[in-house]
Amino acid sequence: MKNVTRKTRGRAAFFSMLAVTTLAACTAKKPTQGMVPQQKAVLRAAYLPTANYLTTLTKTQILQEELAREGAEAEFIGPSAPVDAIKIVTSGNADITTTGTGFFINLVNQGNEWVAFALEKYSGDSQGIVAAPNSGIESLADLYGKKVGIAQRGATADYILSAAFSHAGLDVSRIEKVELAQADFAAAFVSGRIDALASFDQNFANTLAVPGAKKLIDGTEYGSLNWSLHIASRSFAEKHPELLRAAYRALRREAAHAQKEPSLIMDAYRQFGASETQIAILKNFNVPQILPLDAQAVADFARQADQYVKFGFINTAPRDFSSHVLDFSNED
Repeated sequence: MKNVTRKTRGRAAFFSMLAVTTLAACTAKKPTQGMVPQQKAVLRAAYLPTANYLTTLTKTQILQEELAREGAEAEFIGPSAPVDAIKIVTSGNADITTTGTGFFINLVNQGNEWVAFALEKYSGDSQGIVAAPNSGIESLADLYGKKVGIAQRGATADYILSAAFSHAGLDVSRIEKVELAQADFAAAFVSGRIDALASFDQNFANTLAVPGAKKLIDGTEYGSLNWSLHIASRSFAEKHPELLRAAYRALRREAAHAQKEPSLIMDAYRQFGASETQIAILKNFNVPQILPLDAQAVADFARQADQYVKFGFINTAPRDFSSHVLDFSNED
């Protein structure tokens, strides 16, 4: 009787285990049958109407390739003016964009939550001050008492003006700064409304291309610390640092491509309306590099912040730039 009992119990245990195993197998299959595929992460880039590398990436598949390695996708939004691109990110409709180091200092100083992840560095020959035709101006000192056009006080052009005058030992307060919309630069420059223009990139080339215009100084002569930065909202940087790492890799690849084939930069300028006369000037500008936000970059931010205090753009210089950068040096 004991043997029968043992066999009966053994059979019961076996069939009980079989039932549990079968039920578990059935249960495991059910979710996969009705599951919605997980959405891929998306990196949304608000790009500018200028030939920086985030913009030129819109014409290649390099960013898409690097993001695919992380199981993510890219979305390009733009082109938008720099101030508008910043607003697109802060409103939550994009994740990354491009700005100047000076504007980034202002953002940090105001307590805005931004993180820089790539430095686009150039020699400075693509920014400076140009005297208008028929102005009779031959030097920076000749600008005393004259009108000089800038885009916005405390922004890049104002920095160019202040840095150039400081380097020359001249008093920038003795000129009249005229704030202009970028769309008005050309007309103001050739009509005599302003005597000179402080500008950069394509606007700088536009003024140099005007017959009779005279370059007074460029960034290589006054040691400009103003470069371009690719930046992200802090919330995105904290949630998806791996996607910013992928974007950094893409920017590095794009910069290497441009070093070999600068035509990709010129094609972007043409897209935004540059004439062949302007292209001839733009071709002579230094081809930028993409560099990490390492200790040297952070030190340069601090130096430029000190300049911003000296020039009266901000009251005190922010010191904790290290918490506003992602250093991807290990990707180099």
